[in-house]
Amino acid sequence: MSESTAVAPRERIVDAITSVLAQVLDYELPALTEQSRLFDELGLDSTGVFELLMQLEEALEVEFDTDNLEMAHFETVRSLADFVAAEMDR
Repeated sequence: MSESTAVAPRERIVDAITSVLAQVLDYELPALTEQSRLFDELGLDSTGVFELLMQLEEALEVEFDTDNLEMAHFETVRSLADFVAAEMDR
């Protein structure tokens, strides 16, 4: 793996999260920030979490270790981006 692909830029991760959220929730999202709350503001549910993870794995070419998953990772766009970045670094 080249150095440029070893660590995904945060912007790419956040863009992927935003894009996949729009698909999973099936509506155009308002402008999201890293503080946007996935359950409270956007209406993500447990079924959506599963779909979100599967599509993020495909979009970012990563496989998440489900042993590391915690509901806190889905609190905000930032917390999810932090989790994804950590998974991509392992």
